[in-house]
Amino acid sequence: MEFIDYYKVLNISENATLEEIKKAFRELAKEYHPDKNKSIDASKKFRDVFEAYEILKDKITKDIFEERRRKFYNRQSAEFKNEKYTKSETYEHVKKEANKRAEYFSRMTFDDFLQSSVCMLKKTTTKFAIILMFLFGLFMIFFGLFALVNTNNNESFGILTMLFCFAFGGTLIYIAQNDLKK
Repeated sequence: MEFIDYYKVLNISENATLEEIKKAFRELAKEYHPDKNKSIDASKKFRDVFEAYEILKDKITKDIFEERRRKFYNRQSAEFKNEKYTKSETYEHVKKEANKRAEYFSRMTFDDFLQSSVCMLKKTTTKFAIILMFLFGLFMIFFGLFALVNTNNNESFGILTMLFCFAFGGTLIYIAQNDLKK
């Protein structure tokens, strides 16, 4: 059983955050995608990068990988080679699936790859956050109106609350609206 250090494949530290893992993946995928890089080993490097990303982005497979990595580097090669329990099978399954997906993505054009679900996830997540910001802005405006209507004795408090909520809510709506146009 061959050991591949995915941290080295992505050129990141073992303490890398998920954002750092994603950033390294995007940069290396762009660099090694066979549609952009015509070198002989570009396809293999792209598949390795994709496999590393698939393993490291998921908490469970990352934990299994780190356990295997620790065993490998602690020279427990006998223990590493004889590993036959369920975690290893799960890890190997994820690794095999990642390799299949990497092969698939390496065959498409880079522009198609950018439009694929791997890269679209970030755009979808960003749009969801913008929509939430827009809805929160609306909520703040309605809360401001509610505060103005329901302040019986302290009219200045109601007006200040309303102004704050209108300003804050309006700003959120403006930002969200501009971001959604992009």
